[in-house]
Amino acid sequence: MSAPLNPNTQIARALRRPGFAAIVSVLILAEIVSAFELSMMYVTLPTLIKEFQVDANTVVWVVTAYLLVSASAGVMGGRFGDMYGRRKVLVVVLIIAGAGSLVSLLGGSLGMIILGRAIQGVAGAVMGLAFGLAREHLAEARIPVGVSMIGASALIAGAGGALLAGIMIDVYSWHGIFAFAAVLAIVAAVAIWFVIPRDIVVKNHEKPDYLGSLLLPIAVSAILLGLSHSSKSGFGSIEFIGLMGGGVAVSLLWVWWELRVESPIVNLRMFKNRQIALVMTATVLAALGPVGGMAVPSQMVMQYPTATGFGLGFTATSAGMLGFVTAFVGYLFSPLGGRMAHRFGARLIFITGLLLMALVIPVILLTFGNVVMFVVAMSVNGIGISLTYGALPNVLIEAVPQTHTSETAGTNTMVRNVGQSAASAIGAYILASHQNPATTVVAQEGISLAFVVVLTFAVLSVLVALLMRRNPVPWVPESVTERNARRGRTDEMPANAGGEAKVTTIERL
Repeated sequence: MSAPLNPNTQIARALRRPGFAAIVSVLILAEIVSAFELSMMYVTLPTLIKEFQVDANTVVWVVTAYLLVSASAGVMGGRFGDMYGRRKVLVVVLIIAGAGSLVSLLGGSLGMIILGRAIQGVAGAVMGLAFGLAREHLAEARIPVGVSMIGASALIAGAGGALLAGIMIDVYSWHGIFAFAAVLAIVAAVAIWFVIPRDIVVKNHEKPDYLGSLLLPIAVSAILLGLSHSSKSGFGSIEFIGLMGGGVAVSLLWVWWELRVESPIVNLRMFKNRQIALVMTATVLAALGPVGGMAVPSQMVMQYPTATGFGLGFTATSAGMLGFVTAFVGYLFSPLGGRMAHRFGARLIFITGLLLMALVIPVILLTFGNVVMFVVAMSVNGIGISLTYGALPNVLIEAVPQTHTSETAGTNTMVRNVGQSAASAIGAYILASHQNPATTVVAQEGISLAFVVVLTFAVLSVLVALLMRRNPVPWVPESVTERNARRGRTDEMPANAGGEAKVTTIERL
């Protein structure tokens, strides 16, 4: 790691710093990789169910495996970025994600697809690193618009993933999806390497929380696995009780460890800040609801035949095209959302986005089989997601210091991905419970119940967001010395030892 540069060198680098468009463009490209790798599998689920002759509970793990690894990768990536340099870590993350795509491509079985998807999950670190780099390199007045565009790019990338997946399935096969994802990840890594200025870091003594990063996915996986198998084994089975009990026990162990370790993977102390706690809670509720819970039942609605009474009879390509168009409509609102957040506050835009997503669900439930109303509802949903994703980083930035941007954004990515993992498991359980074993077709009652659950979490997310303050009190991280004093220790640690939060980047001039 390099030592601080002298003022003349800093000035020279500042003069060579790329402009707003270049920085935001490559960071959007990196975020597209992450969002594309997540969303490209949703439209593929009906095809994989038929090809591998499995139920919804099994095939949904191609999504869940990605999300589980992504949860840990989000916080670990943010921590590593703050410690060793965000640009360097982002490039490594993109290369690993590309390797995961190759594993899924060459494996040829559902098990290998799931394994490759788990490796791809390291891309969950992208968003936190991208927000940190944007805040580090953009002028202060341009940060709200920049992070809004980066955050909302997940929406258009997700739609593009669904469209490409649909085309690949109809024209070729699901193999082409992973080939494209691998190429995209490498292109993004090269772009970041050549466009983003080199990291300037100072040496620090923080040690990564490897145990915490291992316990978290184990706990969540056990709980989700127990939930996904409950449709077959039942809630009173030894398997369900064992998995759920083990998951809860490991979760408690993880919390205990995170509160004691000096450099935790998730700084749970940040949740003492009212604004951060409310933002994280609203995020996980939205992930359980419209952000994570809409994808599976909406794909069933689009691709099921009209004879079911609720299906629209779309091909995989048509479903992907509809998703892309409605998401593109939403993405057009991302710059406007960023400017409105700068003028009126990110809280208002965040609440507006959540409210729009909640309002479209009753429309879908009441107009099953109506193509026009479904398209309108999904377009409004796209606008809601765009505003929510665009406002979310700005809401967090208002409450955290720059040195902890990637860490906090990574934690938010973690809770969102855990929520989406749970949403996938809950949705799969509901659909599998209403699935005909012979035809694998899900009854309308199952689709409706899945949407009602999504609506419940959507309403809760709005209510929590309304509790956020317009002018939040910023979070001030507690130093090691302060923590030791609070714990009553007399053997005060040396300065800059252990897990003290230190500035790892030098502000550009």
